[in-house]
Amino acid sequence: MLGLYDAETGQAHLYVNGHAVGEPVRATATESAGAFQIGRIRHGGGYRQHWQGALGDVRVHDRVVVPGEVTELARRKPALLGHWSLEDASDGVSPEQKGGTPLRLGTGASIHRGPDGSCLPDLDPDCPDVPYALVDDGHLHLDGKSGHAATEGPVLDTSDSFTVGVVVRLADRKPSGPMTVLSQAGEHTDTFKVRYDPSKYAWQLIVPHEDAVGAKETVVSQIVMANGGRGVGHRLAVVYDDAIDRIMLYVDGYTNSDATAELAAGLPSSGPLQIGRATTGDGWGEYLHGDVDEVQAYQGALRDKDIPGLGHGTDPCLC
Repeated sequence: MLGLYDAETGQAHLYVNGHAVGEPVRATATESAGAFQIGRIRHGGGYRQHWQGALGDVRVHDRVVVPGEVTELARRKPALLGHWSLEDASDGVSPEQKGGTPLRLGTGASIHRGPDGSCLPDLDPDCPDVPYALVDDGHLHLDGKSGHAATEGPVLDTSDSFTVGVVVRLADRKPSGPMTVLSQAGEHTDTFKVRYDPSKYAWQLIVPHEDAVGAKETVVSQIVMANGGRGVGHRLAVVYDDAIDRIMLYVDGYTNSDATAELAAGLPSSGPLQIGRATTGDGWGEYLHGDVDEVQAYQGALRDKDIPGLGHGTDPCLC
């Protein structure tokens, strides 16, 4: 929240989360001789209207704050909660880059390692032709039947702003049905999921309106043809910005009006972050057949300019 008085125009302005609220009003400034107060106002001979709750990052400027500064002052820098590079796994567990919550691989999930350079197929006919990994030296391969990976518990608070990114390549050119690459569950259903729907030729972001089986859903999408096991896959990202009540699906760094929707309130999540499957009815389904790499999760909304930095083996600069 930011209050601004412009002596040149004689108007007072109020901004919430970087956006103007209401209309500017005429005001007359008076000279102040007392101390700057936080959490109370002076009334008569005493103080009243004491604030109950948390306050932080209080700043005072002796000048007008310009629009670009208003936006930047309102921004909460996203916090990285997990980055799984999926380069390797030990005893069925693939580590988080900084020692955080790991991903546990289920049956039908394995780590594929690209060529190690020990031999060159062009020069040695006995050298095996090993496909390169999606990013860096390894990626997660899922069999489309039971293969998945999951954390032990929730990673994201999906009721607040969040961002999650992933690199994915579908194994089939004509998948037989919808396949989910990312999901995180509430008590009764997924609070969000990202899947490929071959009937729509599209990547979809699906968010239910309530934590209930069969609840009405918001669906946004981008049309993309299935990979068929070739190429470098696609970089997908989901951004929920609670400040502006918007949820967005990015494909290869871009979103559009079909991939953006209003979301007044995200559902709280209680289940693990799932890679390669979704909640369906009373169990699991929509298993993904393909390759997954570079899963990144942030609490907070990354900006448009940050999204292209996801999925490259490092974390984007959130400057």
